[in-house]
Amino acid sequence: MFELPDSICYGSVSVGGFVACAMASYVVSYAAQQPRTKDQTDSGESLVNLSRRRVSERHIQARGFSEYNVRRALSYNSVIFHREYISLQRTAVKIANFAILGTTVDTAWRLYPPPRNVDFRMLATHDDPGWTCYYTAFHSNGFRRAYASVKSYIPKEMPHSITFIEQWISPGWDCTPLGSKDSSVSDARWTNKMIQFAVDLNLPVQENFVQPHFGEIPVGSIAATLKFAAMQEEARKAGRLNWRELLDDGSQPEDGSKNFKHSLVHATLTMSTEIKKRLPDEGVRWLYLRSKTRSIQNGRMDLQVLLLDEGMDLVAISHQVAQIIQGIDKNGGQCHDGILNAPARNHTIEYVRQPRNNSVVLSVDDI
Repeated sequence: MFELPDSICYGSVSVGGFVACAMASYVVSYAAQQPRTKDQTDSGESLVNLSRRRVSERHIQARGFSEYNVRRALSYNSVIFHREYISLQRTAVKIANFAILGTTVDTAWRLYPPPRNVDFRMLATHDDPGWTCYYTAFHSNGFRRAYASVKSYIPKEMPHSITFIEQWISPGWDCTPLGSKDSSVSDARWTNKMIQFAVDLNLPVQENFVQPHFGEIPVGSIAATLKFAAMQEEARKAGRLNWRELLDDGSQPEDGSKNFKHSLVHATLTMSTEIKKRLPDEGVRWLYLRSKTRSIQNGRMDLQVLLLDEGMDLVAISHQVAQIIQGIDKNGGQCHDGILNAPARNHTIEYVRQPRNNSVVLSVDDI
């Protein structure tokens, strides 16, 4: 049994990509102990059906494991994860040995429109003239606290029309809860075990199609994110140690009704992710996300997210089917049982809690 952490939640709901990572890691760990699949240590593809993951229902236990179509280079596995309150989740994971080479053909595919130019050294110091950073403050019961795990960099220029969202992301769990990098820990990195988590940290596309309500722009839109980034930049240049803390970006400990009342939040129902390329074993600091939706009908939205590395090589493709709900409905309750100890060790934002029934409380390091 393992427990989902309180810190990686949106309202009272765990981030679907983190749940998918935890489940895929379980499958890979199990397969590594089996003679026929012990060399298949890579998660090549995963399909996760997700229920709404209330904080009070965060205990997960695997109840069934099925292997089928086992081959030398890859195999398919199915696991049923049991959740409290009669909630079941089924995960299908293709594991593989990426060291075994197969046919590779250059298809000449490239992103279009091409991504904007970026200087990563300047980006890391907030000096790239074409990009700005928004980085959610972390409060233990803040509505938007999961996004304290990522620093998002978006183009400074507001596009005339938005058909997709592009952002560079770097890990955020090596920083203090409200400020900059914690000098006592090493640089955090995205690893192969975090792919589904990374693709689920995209800025919400659907917020950009919502009309302002009496002059209020949706809190998750690019327009609002640019405003928040400018406020954080001003505070950072003024020398404030808590420069990330804002009152109206949804990061504060409140129930979401104030800032998300007129927003459209998506709750992931299914999430499929195909991994095209392994990241280096030591991980990377920078990943590029491009996300778009083709249709939002009757509360259902399709979402495609492309994940690329610094060299603009395709790392993963993720597709989601999501339910669109009002932001206030995303939060069915608050969790108040965690005491922040962040970061307690390298690459970790964790809570000090008493695990139930000898279960393991997951952190970013554990996936």
